[in-house]
Amino acid sequence: MLLILALLAHEVSHVFSAILLNIEFSKVKITLFGINLNAHLDNVSHAKKIILFFAGPLCNLCFYFGFRNTEYFCFANMNLLLAYINLFPIVPLDGGNICKTILEIFLDTRTVSGYITMTNAFFILFFIIIIYIFKDYLFFLLVVMGLKGIVEENSYLLEKSIIAVYNKINTK
Repeated sequence: MLLILALLAHEVSHVFSAILLNIEFSKVKITLFGINLNAHLDNVSHAKKIILFFAGPLCNLCFYFGFRNTEYFCFANMNLLLAYINLFPIVPLDGGNICKTILEIFLDTRTVSGYITMTNAFFILFFIIIIYIFKDYLFFLLVVMGLKGIVEENSYLLEKSIIAVYNKINTK
């Protein structure tokens, strides 16, 4: 129950920050990987995106520091673990989206997608090694998330390419 509360607080902080930053979102959906905020971020500034992605882990860190020296230290530790996991540089996690946003400042979309795919592949391999050595199957969820991120990143790149070709044809 406490884990669900920590996850809910994390996602509510994303929704709250989206509202404060005037970022439009179409819906909030519950998936196998948690609660996701469907927001169209193509025309949102890099600074707003970074604030949006940091909001969830920051909320968890605030809960950690607020409850760590109380009788709710287990809840505090769950929040700390949730913040750490969400800051892994794997898309679709917050840390991966923060890294992606920072890369987008300096690089084109295709190069950023390549870096994201390579980073996710590295962490997938890393987590598979951890699973093999320590027999800790909790990391399997992170492997699946990394694979999901690679699929999403490549479909995003394909979608951008199709839109670019379509716009090029229609401007002639």
